[in-house]
Amino acid sequence: MVSRIIPPFMREPGRPLKLSVVIPCLNAAATIGAQLDALAGQSWPGDWEVIVADNGSTDGSREIARSYQGRLPGLKLVDASDRRGQAHARNLGAAPNYNIVLANARGRYFKWLAHDDRMLPSYVAKTTRVLDERTDAVLCNSVVAYIDGEGQPIGLYNTRLSQADAPSPSVRFAWLVLRSHSCVDFFGMWRRSALEGSLQHGSFHGADRALLAQMALRGRLIQLPAPLVQMREHENRYTRLRQGKDTRAVWHDARLHGLRGRVNFPTWRLYLEYLKMVASARLTHDERMRCYATLGGWWVHNWNAARAVVDVIAVVAPGVPGVAERLKARLFGAAPGHLADLPRR
Repeated sequence: MVSRIIPPFMREPGRPLKLSVVIPCLNAAATIGAQLDALAGQSWPGDWEVIVADNGSTDGSREIARSYQGRLPGLKLVDASDRRGQAHARNLGAAPNYNIVLANARGRYFKWLAHDDRMLPSYVAKTTRVLDERTDAVLCNSVVAYIDGEGQPIGLYNTRLSQADAPSPSVRFAWLVLRSHSCVDFFGMWRRSALEGSLQHGSFHGADRALLAQMALRGRLIQLPAPLVQMREHENRYTRLRQGKDTRAVWHDARLHGLRGRVNFPTWRLYLEYLKMVASARLTHDERMRCYATLGGWWVHNWNAARAVVDVIAVVAPGVPGVAERLKARLFGAAPGHLADLPRR
């Protein structure tokens, strides 16, 4: 189990904390223990809480997490349906579960932590130090190390997030919007106040990309060059699964399950969110116009026009998006941050 025992902090109810680390959890029995062990091994001695939000697991994940209470500071279990820590009977989808942990968090800094990823011991100390020193920053993350299902190293992924550490909001916005990238920085260390009134985890495909773009309008995004976080690449990872657009929508929000077959245009929805965030952001006139110019050019970047056409075709041919993605990967290779083939052991 954990390598050392950490006494729980004694805190007054509701008192603000320095950090909230939150783990949205669904059938994570194979990895949740290792995740909590890694949290116990953090070198950061500050006042923090760890929240595990179980989303209707049926494999004992909740019981494993409960066994760590008293070993991790401020560890608590919450539920996406009623916030009282009572298990619910069904998976509500990623978006409600991710957002309920944000609503429950009290930390000045905030981190979503996928149950199958893990932080190296110095991650919390180094990222929170950056946010302490850089009050103009809204996010700090590091280069990512990919590992396989057994925890063996695969390779490094540099998102080049450092390019979004620019004084101009329009420059930061363009960097996040126009280039192809895996949105792993969604799991970085956030300044929680910057997330207030934001999209949070939207109930649509591309919501992580949209949130990063919105945050780029609000402040600088910082990248540490050393790989301090590990992301687990395995065949059941969401980005691995070949899913139609309706299935993806239900993964984000299970409340959409009864609406299968509805008109669903994820590329158009993402573009609309970009337009709305630029219109509502606190920007000078010139900066706003530069952002709109970026969105004018968005159609000719990263196959966006083709994706929008595929969305329309998929209304009558639902399998087209998956076929188009596989064809693109075969002809032009995997998108940055997505490994084309998992190592076979």
